Amino acid sequence: MQIPRTLAALAVLLIAIAAWLLLVTPAPGVRYYEAQEMARATLGADGALPTAPPKTLAWQPANQRELVQWRGPYWLRWRLPAPANQDAADRALRVSVRAASRPFWNGQPLAANGIVGRSADEEQPGKVDIIRMLPPSSTRGTDEVVMLASSHHQWITPRGADAFVAVGPAASIYGHGIGAWLIAALATGALGAACLYFLAAQRGRPRVPGARLLLALGVVGLVLPVVEAWRPLVGYAYPWHGPRLLMLLVLHLAAAILLPAYLARRFGVAVPKPARIAYLTTLLALAAFVPSFDGRGAALLLLSLLTSACVLLRAHSEPDERWPILTLVVAGALAVPLAGGIVLDGPYFLFLAVLMGFLLIRHAAQLRRLDHHNAQLREERARLSLQLLQRGIHPHWLMNTLTGLQELIEQAPMRASRLVESLAEQFDRLRESSTRPSVPLEEELALCRNHLDIVGLALDRHIGLEVEGEHTGLWLPPGVLHAQVENALTHAGAVACAGHPFRLRVQREGDRWILELRSARGTAPHRRQGTGTRYIEASLAATWPEGWHFEQGADGNDWYGRMELTCAS
Repeated sequence: MQIPRTLAALAVLLIAIAAWLLLVTPAPGVRYYEAQEMARATLGADGALPTAPPKTLAWQPANQRELVQWRGPYWLRWRLPAPANQDAADRALRVSVRAASRPFWNGQPLAANGIVGRSADEEQPGKVDIIRMLPPSSTRGTDEVVMLASSHHQWITPRGADAFVAVGPAASIYGHGIGAWLIAALATGALGAACLYFLAAQRGRPRVPGARLLLALGVVGLVLPVVEAWRPLVGYAYPWHGPRLLMLLVLHLAAAILLPAYLARRFGVAVPKPARIAYLTTLLALAAFVPSFDGRGAALLLLSLLTSACVLLRAHSEPDERWPILTLVVAGALAVPLAGGIVLDGPYFLFLAVLMGFLLIRHAAQLRRLDHHNAQLREERARLSLQLLQRGIHPHWLMNTLTGLQELIEQAPMRASRLVESLAEQFDRLRESSTRPSVPLEEELALCRNHLDIVGLALDRHIGLEVEGEHTGLWLPPGVLHAQVENALTHAGAVACAGHPFRLRVQREGDRWILELRSARGTAPHRRQGTGTRYIEASLAATWPEGWHFEQGADGNDWYGRMELTCAS
């Protein structure tokens, strides 16, 4: 399944990006031009703004970095080659400038974009992008676009003005990019469906490692295209351009943090705290000091993908799940330096949508496998629990106990009475505990001590059970200690256990409980995979699918059983 899954994920990513790039390619006849000249606006004698482009201005070559510092009013000029055979009634002008503006086409005024003002009070901010239908072209072979602009309401000052115009057929100008955003909408919808599928699969189940990180990453993947599409599909007044770029940067930063964090959590890769701090510090430094917005986004993306690849290469579990993810991550990392800033204009969130959709679906599949595994464990536990209950009232053991009881009735009536009470108490406890998924440690200890009392009364020797350590709030599957006590009595013998009391040590270390039960080793061979041992392991696996460990063995004159339980309290 590893190779088909890898190829399928990579094919979906390549098809989505290829379709996007095809649909964002400028249509034939559309030409883009950056601002060519700029000049400070001169006010009239009455202090009013000019209503037409002046004949004499101190024009200078346009400098986007300098222009972004001008608040206005100022002039911009483009000189465009007029088309030889172009239907003038079917041409449109797209203007992108972060300012209020009043454009002129060959000296003729076009509809204003906001209100250009000498101050913030006079100005009404215009939209970042506008489209205007064009009058006929000039007969001189050159068209001229001149624009009066002002930008007093900048909240966040970008590094460049990004002022340009596009001229072409009206249908192409108005429709440019719509098809590409349909691809983005499909990708976003697919990611949303994957998130809902994951939430439905997660509902009512214990969380597996990394579930919250994955959901947070899915939210980033859903919000990112909405913020990206805000400008081309809806538009906004120019003061919102800086905050929008800041939101995109925050989303890029969040994705760069969440992706490797989820993969490390999902595949159990331990990352030292100094390495985590160094990674976060590097991300923040890139976000703060890389010169351009596209440069910052590309640097964050590339570092995140390279770090994620390192995490996946360090993991050793679930190769069928890791290799498709690694393939997508490596493909994305190679695309950043090869494609440059174009990755951030659409392919980035397409990549994120495909990757997140794949991760969510595979995570939900893991939940289903875990459910199936737990169902098998519950069936095994129920079968072993019945066997353990039957073993607790095994005819041979019960016959020996009743024979001893008959002798006690004749020789020691008081001990016989206590034995009957203890025997009834044990049957009651066995019946009660066999119907419950977990019991407090105190009840489990009471069952063990009750069983030892029965054996001790029949033997006329006390068999002790000493407990060391604080265990308040600890719950266990019923019978896991009782099974170990029975095994010790069976293999070491009651006499050896009476001379070598049981000792239980309970210890809490962080999020783990450690329980170690020691008893007499005896001389009879121990069966490590008998009914009791299988019951213990199945019970622990059903209660803590990923957080248990059980081992037992000889240690000098002791036989010990050690359980480690994660988050057992």
